[in-house]
Amino acid sequence: MELLVDAGMTPLEVITAATKNGAEFFGIEDRLGTIEAGKMADLILIEGEPDEDIGNMRNVRSVILNGRLVYEKN
Repeated sequence: MELLVDAGMTPLEVITAATKNGAEFFGIEDRLGTIEAGKMADLILIEGEPDEDIGNMRNVRSVILNGRLVYEKN
């Protein structure tokens, strides 16, 4: 992600490419890619503002998979 920002994409463009656009490419945007009612609850919670500094994507605080908390940083 950091290399894509270094190449000229904005942090938000990189995040969108990794989530929404990725789901659209694979034809699964009805289930994944964005946060909406009825979609699978697969989320990572980040400390910081990754849309301002993509390096903050390294600061994972929690991971939610299929609606269940599977990791939480102490």
